[in-house]
Amino acid sequence: MVAADRISNLHEEIIHHIMSFLSFSEAIRMSVLSKRLNSVWRTFPLPVIEFDQELFEEKSKRPLDEMLDSVSERNIQKMSRFSDYTEDFLRRRGPDSFLRKFKLRTHCVFDVDRCVDYALENRVQELDIRSDKEENFSSLGRIVSINPEVFAAKSIRVLKLSGLELGIQKLILTDSLIEELSINHCDSLETVRVFSDKLVFFELRCGPRLLDIEIDSPNLQSLTFDGGDELTEEFRKINLGVLESLKSLSLRNAEIVIDLWIKQNLSKLIGLENLSIEGCQYSSNVQISHPRLKNIEFLNCTEAVDLELVTPNLVSLCCSGIRPSSIRLTSTSTQCEVRISLKKKTKGFLILA
Repeated sequence: MVAADRISNLHEEIIHHIMSFLSFSEAIRMSVLSKRLNSVWRTFPLPVIEFDQELFEEKSKRPLDEMLDSVSERNIQKMSRFSDYTEDFLRRRGPDSFLRKFKLRTHCVFDVDRCVDYALENRVQELDIRSDKEENFSSLGRIVSINPEVFAAKSIRVLKLSGLELGIQKLILTDSLIEELSINHCDSLETVRVFSDKLVFFELRCGPRLLDIEIDSPNLQSLTFDGGDELTEEFRKINLGVLESLKSLSLRNAEIVIDLWIKQNLSKLIGLENLSIEGCQYSSNVQISHPRLKNIEFLNCTEAVDLELVTPNLVSLCCSGIRPSSIRLTSTSTQCEVRISLKKKTKGFLILA
C-alpha cells in the first residue's frame, strides 16, 4: 500500500514554513518530489541562492564520465550538466523579492550573464562570482567572462569577483553604491580609479598588467592590495586621496619603492591604525611618523634597511624576513611588542628613544 502524500496537500504558507527549515540544496530536492511541491517552490522566498560546481560534481558523478576518451570530453560533459542545472533552476523560479545574496562558484564556461541578470532583476544586495581556473579546463581555451555593467548596479552593496574576464582594461568607479568590493585575479585590468563615498572595504588582487591605481574614497576603512608573484615591467603608480577613515592598509608585492610612497601618501591617512607591507622594494632608509598607528608589519622584504618610527601609539612591530641595519623607535608606547624574525644572521641594532 502506497502512503499518501500529505505534505503536498498542505497550504502554501505551511509548505513554505517547512522549507524554511531546510538548507538550500535540501529545499531543491524537496521541490522535485511532486508537481504541487514544485509549484510551491517557485514562490518560496529565498534570501540566498548559491551554485557551487565543485559540490555539484561530487553529488552528480556518473560512470559514463570515466569511460570518455579524453579529459576535454569529460569536462564538456560536466560543463553541460552544471549549465543545464543552473538554467533549469532559474527558469523554474519566479521573482525573488527577498533575494539578498547570489553566489556562483564555477570553473567552466556557461552563461554567467544569465545568472547575473537574474540576480540584478531581483535587486540582489550581495553578488559573489568566482571562477576557479583549473588545469583540467585549460584545454578548452576559454575563460569565464562577466558584463562590466555589474559595477553600476543600484541594488548591490557587496560585490566579489574572482578569476573573471571583465572585458575592460580600465575600471572607473564613481557614484557607486557598493560598500564592499573585492576583485581578485581579473587580469585584464590595467587601470583602476575609485571615487566613491559609499565604499568601506576594498580588496584588489591583480596580475602584472595593472600599473595605475588611484583611490579617493573618504569613507574607506580597509584597503588590501596584492600585486601577485609575477613582476611588472615598471613600477606601479598607487595614488591615494585623503582617506580620513582608513584604519587598515595592506600592500603585498606592490612593485613600488615603499619609503618614497610612504612620504607621498601616509600623511593623508590620518586615521590609519594597522599597516602591513610585504615583498615591496626599499631604499636605504624608511621613516614612518604617524600619531595613530598601532600595528606595523614588514614581511618578506630582503633589502637591508634602516627603520625609523615615530609612532606614540604603536603596540606591535613585526619584522619578518627583512634585514634591518637598525630599528629606531621614538615616542613609542611602553607596552610595544617587537618581533623580529630573520632568515639569515645579520648585524644590526635596536634603539628605543
